[in-house]
Parts: sequence; C-alpha cells; structure tokens
Amino acid sequence: MEAQNAKQCAAAIVAGLKKAGIDFVATLPDEKIAEVIRAVETERELKHVPLCREEEGIGICAGAYLAGKKTALIMQNAGFLNSCNALTTTCLQFQIPTLLLIYYAGDIGDRGFTTLGSVTEPVLQAMGIRAYVLRKTEEIDSLLQGAQILADDSKKPVAVLLTKSALGVK
Repeated sequence: MEAQNAKQCAAAIVAGLKKAGIDFVATLPDEKIAEVIRAVETERELKHVPLCREEEGIGICAGAYLAGKKTALIMQNAGFLNSCNALTTTCLQFQIPTLLLIYYAGDIGDRGFTTLGSVTEPVLQAMGIRAYVLRKTEEIDSLLQGAQILADDSKKPVAVLLTKSALGVK
C-alpha cells in the first residue's frame, strides 16, 4: 500500500513540475525520494541528470538555465546544507533561479534527524531563499507553480520542502 501511495505522490510531483514549466531536473539519490527520482527518470518531457554531489547539481542547473531551461534540483536537506557555498557563489550571486525540492528529514514526527530538521529552515532563511513546506498532495500543483513563479521573478532559488506525507512514505 505504501509503495503504491509513494508512486502516486511521485507521479503527482512530476506532473506538478511539468505544469510549473520545469523541463530540466537534476537529482541526488535518497531513500525517501526514490519514487520521485524514478518518476523523473521515466518522464520523456524532462531532461534528467543524476548527480553524485549536490554542488555539481547547482552548477549543472545554472548552466541549463543559461541555456534556456527551467530547472529543478531534487535532494535531501543534508545535501542542501552541503550545497550552501555553491548556491551562494553561483545562484544567488549571479541571479540564477532554480526550484529546490528538498526532502525534509527531521520534520515533525521524523525520528533520527531532529538536528538536521531544526537547522533547515533557518539556513534557508539566512541565505534569503524563500521556502515552503509541502505537506498535502492536493497542494502540489499550486505550490510548485507558485514557487517557480517566485524563482523566475526574483531570479533566486526557491525551496519546496517535501515531507513524508507529501511523498507518501513512512
């Protein structure tokens, strides 16, 4: 049941990315976003680039944006923290909008990552990156479209924090 729910949520996220105009997605593997990555891989309308490090995703998305693509980077919040320097020296300094879809490890009710969860939003705020928490699958389209509009208009990354409930995982 959980696997089916995760597949449905992943399909909804990919559909939401497409509705938001995203056509280029870079991803880093993580157990909780595995179904989203599989859905991105199989979607022919999205150019997918699997990554080894978060920092390379920032550079790849920046290059894709400069080539006319609308980009998204999917990672876990530990990876977001690893990418802060690249985000600052590339996306923020040179006004490169990209949609950051970040699995919110350590969110309410998530055991084992409480410290990671407690610093995610404050770090985003300190960097001047607007962030929105996605908790309900019925909000996927409106939240992703709104975040993409903000990214485009502000010429900055915008983060959407993906919770377990939005991903359909436990």
